[in-house]
Amino acid sequence: MPSYYPYTMSFQAESTIYQTEVRCHVNENDFNYSTNPSCVATASLGSLNANVTGSDFTPFATTIGLYNAQNELLAVGKFGTPYPIPKNTDVTFVIKWDS
Repeated sequence: MPSYYPYTMSFQAESTIYQTEVRCHVNENDFNYSTNPSCVATASLGSLNANVTGSDFTPFATTIGLYNAQNELLAVGKFGTPYPIPKNTDVTFVIKWDS
């Protein structure tokens, strides 16, 4: 049988957490295409498959990249679930992170 000894423990800590917020605005009719390689027809160069060129096709956003003025990638944000990009409506994504 293990023996248990009473003990006392205490601690005190303080840490400042900063939250940064960036708004990414997407105009209507922007990013209404897919960059998925499976959308490109293999038989011809650069043409898209028929199932992604119709008016019923709606791409989904899954990732947002944040870039600086020199076009260097600074951060990548991933959505928990894919978000549809509407054709006739502006969308603003709000990205927040703690540092």
